[in-house]
Amino acid sequence: MPKSLISLFILSMMLFISCQQQPTKKKYTIAFSQCIGTDAWRQTMLQEMKRELSFHPDATLLYADAKGDNLLQIEQIKKFLKQDIDLLIVSPNEAEPLAPIVNAIYQQNIPVIVIDRKTSSNLYNAYVGADNIAIGNLAGKYIINTLHGKGNISIVTGLKGTSASIERERGLRESLRDYPHIKIEHVLEGQWEREKARAVAHANIKHLANSDLIFAFNDQMALGVRESLTQFALGTNTIIIGVDALPGPGNGLEQINNNHIQASMLYPTGGAEAIRTAVAILQKKPYQRDNLLGTLVIDSNNSQLMTLQSDKIQDQQADIDKQQALITEQNKIYNDQKSILNILIISLVMAVVFGGVSIIVIKSNLNKNKDLETQNREILQQQQQLIDLSEEVKKAADAKSNFFTNVSHEFKTPLTLILAPVEEMLNEKGITQNAKEQLHRIKRNSSKLLQLINELIDIHKISKSKISLQTTPVQIDAFIQQVIATFKPLSIQNRIAVSYTNRAQLKELWLDEYLWEQVMSNLLSNAFKFTEKNGQIAVLLERDPLDDYVYLRVTDNGRGISPEHIDQVFDPFFQGGYNPDGSGIGLSYVQEIVHLHHGEITVSSTLHAGSCFSIRLPIGYLHLREDERGPAKPAIPSGSNQSLPAYTSDLIEEDVCFTSSKLPTILIIDDHVDIRIFLKDLLKQDYNIYTAENYDRAVQIATSKYPDLILSDVMLPDKSGIDLLKRLKFDAQTSHIPIVLLTAINSDEGKIAGVKAMADAYLTKPFSPDHLKAVIENLLYLRRELKQRYISEIEPTDALSRDHSEHDKRFLNSLSAVVETRLSDAKLSVEDISSELQLSRVQLYRKVKTLLQCSVNEYVLQRRIKKAQHLIIAGFNVNEVAEKVGFSSSAYFTSAFKKHCGMTPSTFKKEQLK
Repeated sequence: MPKSLISLFILSMMLFISCQQQPTKKKYTIAFSQCIGTDAWRQTMLQEMKRELSFHPDATLLYADAKGDNLLQIEQIKKFLKQDIDLLIVSPNEAEPLAPIVNAIYQQNIPVIVIDRKTSSNLYNAYVGADNIAIGNLAGKYIINTLHGKGNISIVTGLKGTSASIERERGLRESLRDYPHIKIEHVLEGQWEREKARAVAHANIKHLANSDLIFAFNDQMALGVRESLTQFALGTNTIIIGVDALPGPGNGLEQINNNHIQASMLYPTGGAEAIRTAVAILQKKPYQRDNLLGTLVIDSNNSQLMTLQSDKIQDQQADIDKQQALITEQNKIYNDQKSILNILIISLVMAVVFGGVSIIVIKSNLNKNKDLETQNREILQQQQQLIDLSEEVKKAADAKSNFFTNVSHEFKTPLTLILAPVEEMLNEKGITQNAKEQLHRIKRNSSKLLQLINELIDIHKISKSKISLQTTPVQIDAFIQQVIATFKPLSIQNRIAVSYTNRAQLKELWLDEYLWEQVMSNLLSNAFKFTEKNGQIAVLLERDPLDDYVYLRVTDNGRGISPEHIDQVFDPFFQGGYNPDGSGIGLSYVQEIVHLHHGEITVSSTLHAGSCFSIRLPIGYLHLREDERGPAKPAIPSGSNQSLPAYTSDLIEEDVCFTSSKLPTILIIDDHVDIRIFLKDLLKQDYNIYTAENYDRAVQIATSKYPDLILSDVMLPDKSGIDLLKRLKFDAQTSHIPIVLLTAINSDEGKIAGVKAMADAYLTKPFSPDHLKAVIENLLYLRRELKQRYISEIEPTDALSRDHSEHDKRFLNSLSAVVETRLSDAKLSVEDISSELQLSRVQLYRKVKTLLQCSVNEYVLQRRIKKAQHLIIAGFNVNEVAEKVGFSSSAYFTSAFKKHCGMTPSTFKKEQLK
C-alpha cells in the first residue's frame, strides 16, 4: 500500500474519532470507613450519604463496616488505599488507635474527613459532627423547664469512657449547676444498647420509679427503660427523654408520636454534610474545616412535623432514584446506537480505501514478480560466494588455532627459565627470610601460570579431538584418597574438613587416570577456594537405582553460586565475579573430560549455603570404544600436573603492621593476598600499614582508623575501587584522605572514571615500586603543605592545590568563615563551631587534626593572633585589638601574644614600623 494512501486513511480515522469524542467529567472515588454500622443512628448516617451522593453521579462511594474492631478498621483503610481512592471519610471508634493510619493517609496528600468522633491528631482536612456538650446542656435546660426547677432525676449513660457519654453528662451537669433543687439521684450505665438499658432498669426499678424524670443518652436506651417500667406497672407518670430523634420504624421520632418517650435531643448524623464537604474538597472549592452540627428538642409539639418532613424526603429520594435509573438506561441506549453508527462509518471508509488499494496491489504484484526472478538469480550467486567465504574463514580459524597453540607452547620456555633459577636460589644457604618469601611468591605464581598454560593446551586439544581416552580399571577408593591427600596442607591451613564415602560398594571404574586426576583436582580446588575456614568438603560415590550408573559428588558448604550464574559455570573463561585470580577455564576443561568419558556433569547450589557438583558415569567398559580402552596407564606428560606450593604459616598475612605512632598510616586494599603482602613489605619500613581484602572491610577501617592515605585496587570481589572512592570522598569524615588507585587495565576510560571520582593518583600494574613510593610521598607532602597553608592564612583562599578534593576545600573554607565571623566572640567554643558546621565534636576534632595538624582551640588561637597582628599594624591600640579578636582582657591578650610571637604587642608594633 503506498505510504501516501496509508497516511490519508490514518488521518481521516483520527479526525473522525476526535470529532466523536466528547469531554467527560472527572470521576471521584470516596471511601467511608465506619467504626460500627449496626445501630440505627449510623445506618441513618449511611442513608444520608447515599442520598446526597445521588446529586453527584461522578462520585463513587466505597463502604466498610469495622464492627467495633480497631484493627479490622485499620486493615480496611489499607485496602482502600490499594483501590486508588481520592478521599477518605473515617468515623473512628476510639481516638488513639486510628491516629497513625489517618496521619499517614493525610501525609500522602489524600484528603481526610473525620466524622462523629475525632482522632487524637489534628492531621485531617475537615471534621463533621455534633457537639455532645451542647446536647447535654440542651437536655438540662429542657429538664429545668419541664420540672419547673425542682425534682429528682436519673440518667442512663452510654458505654463508660466513651467521649460522647462523658461530654453529654458534663453538659447536663453544667446546665443544672445553678438549680440545686434538681438532683441527679442515680446514674446507670446502659452501654448504648436497648437490651442493656432494660436489664439495668430491672435491677434498679425501685429507684427509677421514684424519679420525676429519666434522661437516657440515646432513644434506644430510653425505650429499654420505658419497657422495664411498663413491665412492672410502675412510673406511669415518669417523664423519659432521650437523644437522637431518628426517623423510621422503632426509632425516637416514632416513639415520641406514640407517647412512649416525651422528648428527644436531635443528634444529627452529618452524613449529607460529610458528602458536601468531600465534593467541595475534590472540586477545589471553598469549604469549612470544622463543621459542628446544630441540635434542638423534639417533643409532641414538633414531632409530627418532623415525621412528615422525613417521609417527604424519603419519597423525593425514591423519585430521584427512579429518574437516575431512567437516565442511565437512556445513556446506555444512546451509547450503543453511537457505537453502531461509528462502526458503520468506519466500515464504509475502509471499504473505499481497500478497494483502491486492491487495484494498486494487483498492478504492483506484476512488477514485483519480474523483480523476484532477478533477485533469485542474485541470491544463488551470493550463496556460492558464502560457500567460498566459509572455506576461507575455516582456513583462517585453523591458522589462528595453530598460532594459539604455538604461542602457548612458547610461554613454557621462559617459564621454565624462571622456575629453574628460583629453585636453585631457594636451595642456597644464607638467603634472608624476606628474599626467601619473595622467591616463594615468584615460584608459586610461575607454577600457577604454567598450570594454566597446560590446561589451555589440553582443552584446545580436546576441542580439536586430538586427545583420545586411554582408560584402564582404576581402584577408585585408593585413587580418590590419593587426590585428597594432595590437598592436605591446604586443608590443615584453612581448617577445612575433607571426607570421602563410597556408598556404591564399587571397587573400580574405567577411567583415564591422568585426565580424571585433573577433574578431581579442579573440583576440589574450587571447593577449597569458595569454602571459608572451619568449613566442610565431602566426596561421595553412589549408584543410581537401576544400577547402570555411578554418581560422584563433590559437595561443600561455602559461599555458593547465585541463580543467575548457575547456568554459566561450565562456559569457557566464565568467572562470574567469584574467582578473579583464576582463568575461568577449569570447569569447562572438567566438562570436556567428563564428556570424553561418556558422562554428564551438573551443579546445584544455594547462595551462602554451598554447592554440589555431580558427575554421572556409566559402570563397566561396554560403553567405551575399542580405541578408548588401554591395557596400561597412560604416561603423564612432564610438567602437566605440577602442584602449587601452599602458603606456610609464616606467610599468612596479618591485617595490621604498626611501627611507630609518628609515622603516617596507609590502608592497602587488594583481594589478592600476594599483592597485599608485597605492598606491605614494600612500605612497612616508612609507614604504619592496615590491609583489607574487600570493599566492606576497607570502609570499616577507613571510617574507624582514618588513615593518612589509601592504596586500593580497582577490581574488588564485592564492589569496585571507584565505588570506594565515591563512598569515602563524599563522606565528610573521610573526604580529606588521599586515595591512589591501582589497576591492571591500562585504558583511558578507566583513568577518566578514576579522575571523575576524585582519585588523587591512578597507577597501572605492573608498576615501579620507586614510582609508587614517590607518588605516596608527594601526596602526603602536599597534604602537609595544605595544613600549613590553612593555619597561616586569615581569609579563605581559592589558591588551594588542585590535587586535593573539593570536600576538603569546602570544609576548610567553612571552618575559616565560621571562625572569622565570630572571632570577636570571647565565648566562642568548640561546641559552637561544630554546631555551625553540623558535625559532632569528635568529627570536627578529627578533621581539623588530620588536615591542619592541630586542635580546634589551637587553630582559633592562631587565627586570633594573626588577626591581631594585622590590626596592630593598622594602628589600633592593644585594648581595641584584644576586644576585636575575642580576648576577655588586654592582659590575657598580651600574655597570649607574647607566648605565640615571642614579643609583646607594643614591641611587635615597633618592629613592624621599623
